[in-house]
Amino acid sequence: MKKILTIIICCTLMIGVRVGLVSAQTNYEIPPSLKAFEGLSIGGLAYIDYKAGKDGSQYYNKFSLTRGYINIKKKITPWLSARITPDIHRSDNGDITLRIKYLYARFYFPNLAFLSNNFIEVGQIHIPWLDFKEAINGYRCQGTMLQERNHVFNSADQGIAWFGYFGGKISKEYQDTVDKHYAGKYGSFAVGVYNGAGYHNDEENHNKAIEGRITIRPLPSVLPGLQLSYFGIYGKGNVADNPPDWRVNTFYLSYETHLYTFTFTYANDKGCQSGADDNNKEGISIFGKIKVPFYPRLELMARFDNWDPDTDAVNDVSNRTIVGIGYHIYKNNLILVDYERLIQDGGPDSYFFQTVLQVSF
Repeated sequence: MKKILTIIICCTLMIGVRVGLVSAQTNYEIPPSLKAFEGLSIGGLAYIDYKAGKDGSQYYNKFSLTRGYINIKKKITPWLSARITPDIHRSDNGDITLRIKYLYARFYFPNLAFLSNNFIEVGQIHIPWLDFKEAINGYRCQGTMLQERNHVFNSADQGIAWFGYFGGKISKEYQDTVDKHYAGKYGSFAVGVYNGAGYHNDEENHNKAIEGRITIRPLPSVLPGLQLSYFGIYGKGNVADNPPDWRVNTFYLSYETHLYTFTFTYANDKGCQSGADDNNKEGISIFGKIKVPFYPRLELMARFDNWDPDTDAVNDVSNRTIVGIGYHIYKNNLILVDYERLIQDGGPDSYFFQTVLQVSF
């Protein structure tokens, strides 16, 4: 009896292998019930955070979830794809709620002479700036970038925008060893029309914000990591009556290699997305990271921000210093341990120690 069972099992395995080989060598059609999964990808991004520190006169220590994305993307045709990204958010009463960060269609279209890798996003989409800057920085898990942290704008809004490269893509070697994001050989660009309210709020007026970024990679063969960028916004603050002017002028220098990254940001802004004020604002941000020699999984990072929320006032400048060490577990999964201190003229100082786990799949 055992010999018969053994023969049956062996024959079944051989038939299964043969069917698999035949299916692989023929034009096997996916069953209709599974066709919905063609071109579908599901991923996620989470920041699991622990902080202990002092905010003014208040001490605290707590675990928190500061980001929780579910990225659902679908390639519908060779020229059309879609994305929806629900995102966790802690409300004022402490409950964790779910909101939509991105929900858009993306239309790809052919090269237009020097303008290559073109696509248009429409819906709740990326603004031209933060996704670009965060890809170079790599430590969004620590906290937001200079102008978002100071409430000038946030990272998504409803509108329509055109994204593309200048002159095709940078070398594959650079993409594989340094940075594959926004990999235009001579730079990249993005320009769009947005509600101007951001993804946190509904639009309160009829104004539309014009936003654009242009990035030049001047020496792609000699210094491929060197990029010079400008980002601007022209619009009104998001209030119903007499909305104040909202202007953003950001100049950005970045240099990336497989061992280290350095960036310098200069911001000269007026007003803000929410319409809470029409102050003239100015700030700088200096950021750097370097891999530990002989152990590239380990990386040292540091950042310094100087921010003046009203250049016509005195005693209101803040200085933020961040230092940390990151351990890259696997690809975009990492652990960061850091210290941040905020010193404010005419206001209470604050600081915290932070450990954050970034989970990406």
